[in-house]
Amino acid sequence: MKHAIQRRSPDDLSQVDIREQWQITYWTQGLGTTQERLTRAIRENGPQIEQVRAWLAQNPPRRRPAQPLNGIKR
Repeated sequence: MKHAIQRRSPDDLSQVDIREQWQITYWTQGLGTTQERLTRAIRENGPQIEQVRAWLAQNPPRRRPAQPLNGIKR
């Protein structure tokens, strides 16, 4: 009998591969980032996990400006 849910993990954990959706989900959750930032890190530095982690650390996500709640200006 097959398991209902089986977590996938890449065979090679030294390289970030994002050709399939499950791989994108694995790496974005594991690295705590978005697909856009992950893709940019790979494009700019290559797929080696050390390089991707270094890029993510050096390029923190931009903060969005605070927005008023329910249109109330304070």
